[in-house]
Amino acid sequence: MIRLGVIDSGHAPAEAAMLDAIRAGSGAEPLGVVKTLLYRPELFGEAFSEALDEVMRGPSDWSAGERELFAGFTSLLNLCPF
Repeated sequence: MIRLGVIDSGHAPAEAAMLDAIRAGSGAEPLGVVKTLLYRPELFGEAFSEALDEVMRGPSDWSAGERELFAGFTSLLNLCPF
């Protein structure tokens, strides 16, 4: 798996503090998707989250559960833990 090191350690102070709070509260390392969303919030944060919410919860012939299943299965096929 290819991963940019900056996603693990290159966050601005406010976002780094949020990741530290997640670590302290959960006792685990935050998921990569959370680190990515917090790395460049102007690119990956609110705008991406809103688009993702529309895709996963907006109008569709598929239920939200079916879309979650599709996303999880696609992640599995791509060897990406979901």
